[in-house]
Amino acid sequence: MSGKYPDLLRRRAESMIRLAERLLGEDEYDLAVLNAEYSAQLYVKSTLFRLSGEEWRGHGVRTLLGAVALVIEESRIRNLAEEIIDFTRRNRRILAELEEAHTRSIYGALEYSEEQAKTIVESAKSVIELMKKIEEEIFGGSHRDGQ
Repeated sequence: MSGKYPDLLRRRAESMIRLAERLLGEDEYDLAVLNAEYSAQLYVKSTLFRLSGEEWRGHGVRTLLGAVALVIEESRIRNLAEEIIDFTRRNRRILAELEEAHTRSIYGALEYSEEQAKTIVESAKSVIELMKKIEEEIFGGSHRDGQ
């Protein structure tokens, strides 16, 4: 399962971000942000599994990013850990909104606007791009490394 599990999570994440973008175009803003949040969460978890060999529970994107930074720092790759920490600090507010989208999009009393949804979908895409960059720097050209 070790090599297949992160690939499965990554494929799901990539499908969900594409779905989020499609839903934006269909004016389904609540569902777009829900899929964006799931996408970011799954992609970070796939990276964590590749780095640590462990499945990660929990749902908070900021917490998961912190876990990635910690695992990387333990591997003595401080510059990459600092990049993740800096990204999280710079984007604290929108990452909090991304996390909140998980619950608010389903149970919230208010609907997301087009502008809010676009911002949240873009934030999920930036999380995914950061994870791709981290994986590229650690594992090289391929997302598949047999871990």
